Amino acid sequence: MTSAPKSATAPVLPKGIKAGDLKYPKKAPWSSGNFELWYTGGMGWVIPTLQISSGSRSAYGKRTYAVVVSTGQVCRVGMGPHVHAKHVVYVTTKSADRLAPFLALREQGQADAGQVRDRISTRRAQGQMHRAAGHTSWRW
Repeated sequence: MTSAPKSATAPVLPKGIKAGDLKYPKKAPWSSGNFELWYTGGMGWVIPTLQISSGSRSAYGKRTYAVVVSTGQVCRVGMGPHVHAKHVVYVTTKSADRLAPFLALREQGQADAGQVRDRISTRRAQGQMHRAAGHTSWRW
């Protein structure tokens, strides 16, 4: 899956990922850990982890939580023009050991994104209960 507009120069893949990992393997035994890898202008390479529900009245397009490959921090990425390249990294049994750090990064990013989403949901629910109780100020 390579989409998004092609830039003048292709971004250099992160250390540990080979160009052959982006090609669909025909005969190699599979591992179950294929993952996406996106290149953004501001954050560099990110691994998408958890889609953000946009709601029916949202002014924003589809967005997803992702983990930044260089720092390991959670970020939000839209599906807009700032995403310069999208790739699927195919993990085979032969490449699984070499790609293990990226799989661990994706797993940790999924856990962190879940915590962020839970924290936001809890805060929204508390605000609704606060307003339902008749409070008008945010200072509790």
